[in-house]
Amino acid sequence: MSDFTTIRAMFNSNTDASPTWNALSFGGSAGANEIRWCASSAGAGGTGSASWPQYNRPASTGSVPEMWGFSADTSGIKCATYTGDNTKANVMCIDFDNLGTFASAPTFTAYGDSTHAAPSAGTQPGAQSGSPIVNGANPDTGTSTITGYCKCNWYGDDQTGNPTAGSIGTNPSATTRNASGSVSPGAAAWLSTWQDLQGTIAYITHRRTPAATTAGKMFFSPILFTGPGMSTGTLQMVLTFTYAFA
Repeated sequence: MSDFTTIRAMFNSNTDASPTWNALSFGGSAGANEIRWCASSAGAGGTGSASWPQYNRPASTGSVPEMWGFSADTSGIKCATYTGDNTKANVMCIDFDNLGTFASAPTFTAYGDSTHAAPSAGTQPGAQSGSPIVNGANPDTGTSTITGYCKCNWYGDDQTGNPTAGSIGTNPSATTRNASGSVSPGAAAWLSTWQDLQGTIAYITHRRTPAATTAGKMFFSPILFTGPGMSTGTLQMVLTFTYAFA
């Protein structure tokens, strides 16, 4: 069995039509390898995690408008194609080399922290740092079905080239969920309805097992929502890409 030598997340600091991909290693800690959200024009690449600007809890639900990637605590770059909506395709990806082989189709979701404890839908604040995001709240993210605040779209093909620029799926709201459990996009297609990321309650499975010992990328786009029902604090959810290798 051989794992990948290089497998990592990447985010785009250029245009949708001509992406520039910036690497983030898996397993962020001490401010490094983090994705951070903030108000418009509030972020700065030299700001450490502990000093990152607060985002005021809004009176109604909406998406957080700006996202940054940090390879080190004070070394960040704005994700130029994150707009808090569905209008850009090339936002983030998982990049992998040709030295490993996937044993099955990988999955993608979010948890409250690195223990990957099961979310409790609708519970605020919850047990983990990121639980307010992952658990969601009634009525912000739904009533009979309470979804997570983080939504995501995923492209069906793993490939070396970038997807076509432009809108992907129907623009989500804070209550959007494609379906409970796992959802997968079709070939060369994005999900038509975005999925929320809520542990194993709601997650995404890549549509196929990528070819053995073949380099490529899997493309995705996250949107973070917030609202008056979300508990406040330093909220650190863990975006989780799960794979087995053969």
